[in-house]
Amino acid sequence: MNLQTYLSSTPPNLAKAILAFAEAVKRIDGKIRTAETGEAGSQNTFGEEQLKLDVLADRIVFEELKKSGVVAIAASEEQSDEIELSKEGEFSAAFDPLDGSSLVDVNLAVGTIFGIWEGKGFIGKSGKEMRAAGYAIYGPRTTFTIAIDSNPVEFTLQTDGDWKLTIEKMEIGEGKMFAPGNLRACAENKEYLTLLDFWAENGYQLRYSGGMVPDVHQILVKGKGVFSYPGSESNPAKLRLIYECAPLAYVIEKAGGASSDLEKSILAKKVEFLDQRTVVCLGSKDEVDRFDKFLTI
Repeated sequence: MNLQTYLSSTPPNLAKAILAFAEAVKRIDGKIRTAETGEAGSQNTFGEEQLKLDVLADRIVFEELKKSGVVAIAASEEQSDEIELSKEGEFSAAFDPLDGSSLVDVNLAVGTIFGIWEGKGFIGKSGKEMRAAGYAIYGPRTTFTIAIDSNPVEFTLQTDGDWKLTIEKMEIGEGKMFAPGNLRACAENKEYLTLLDFWAENGYQLRYSGGMVPDVHQILVKGKGVFSYPGSESNPAKLRLIYECAPLAYVIEKAGGASSDLEKSILAKKVEFLDQRTVVCLGSKDEVDRFDKFLTI
């Protein structure tokens, strides 16, 4: 089954928005293989240095969303404002065009993350209100994972440009695998250090690439594990709510897993501003619960 066939029972305009991301991923896939990986000589509107690929991927996604005609408002990690794309559009889309882009020069997997909300704008909304979310991974294979109010599915890009269904139903159970982000926080966050010791002493497999997308994807593919990214005073949590954490939490929870910011599900967090950051833990229900019990805010 290909992607268009899979989406045939999805509301047509929502399908168009998802297909716009899938088309953008195809184009980004080609650019990653050939484009330069140096700095673009500019900063994004949040003050962070941009790579040439970040800028290029950002432009590609905006172009495809605009062409779809169904996305009214889009917001990107590379921009600071909501961008109007269509007065007639019925959805708002938030995305990280190239998550983990600093890993491209060493040839590790990177990804694109997206979430789609109904209506115009993001402020005051929560992840629970998303209509769909997903991500792509550019690795040995290029894959596209989506969740539309049900278990996530994975498609793999073929040499003819088609998307072939490769995993029909992703589910998360329990198992000993961990991907710990922001380890520098352990110098001050002793609760996190204690949790790391627990994982190590109890025979958990360390599976950490430095990229959020592949680290979360392995939890879905292997059906077990936990991804963590807490903070400390000197090394606060830096992952963004609408561009990274909420879309991935949506996919994880649709697979039967859980998410947490140490107080509640990531999907329960209201968007207060576009650059909102959050502590995040994603994975199996028992492991996310363990994260909450070991750590304090």
